[in-house]
Amino acid sequence: MIKAIGILGTLKTTESKVPSNTEEVLDLLLEKINKLGCETEKVRLVDENILHGSRVDMGDDGLKVIKQISEADIVIWATPIHWGQPSSLIQKLLERMDSDDVDHLRGKKSVFLDKIAGIVVVGHEDGAQHVVGVLSNTLMWYGFCIPPESCVYWVGEAGRYGISDDAVDRRKNEYVKTMLDNASRNLVRYAKMIGDSK
Repeated sequence: MIKAIGILGTLKTTESKVPSNTEEVLDLLLEKINKLGCETEKVRLVDENILHGSRVDMGDDGLKVIKQISEADIVIWATPIHWGQPSSLIQKLLERMDSDDVDHLRGKKSVFLDKIAGIVVVGHEDGAQHVVGVLSNTLMWYGFCIPPESCVYWVGEAGRYGISDDAVDRRKNEYVKTMLDNASRNLVRYAKMIGDSK
């Protein structure tokens, strides 16, 4: 069975009781993927103990999360936008994966080769395309396969105070629903193609 994992980069902890817009969109995508016959799970990076560094194994939860990624067929990177960039938690995890990339450059097969990558980006005003570009570039060099239309994003109205109304608008947005449909279908389709070719 195809296994999909969502890597959630929200800065909102479980204990904070504050809803995460990014988590809501990721959950919608994982639900659609699950309905297509895939096993799904989610990792909330904010609730894991992941140290700063550039080695896979640093005696913390980073090794566990990277192992979960290496065992999945589809990896969805879900991040809010912070000042035009992916969240610091997503960036920290990507940096921890860097030693595998160094080994890959020395001729070793990357453990991320042929993993299918999807992206969820949620922000308040703008920057979604930039964040998708930054993540896609990194993931491509790590060996991930990025299918067409494998991204779901939402950015709210410029100048609006707070983001609570953004969630209401997002839930009514037909394009977000279309992106969810296209991304789930393409991620699973490409995972099957890669699996059949091995």
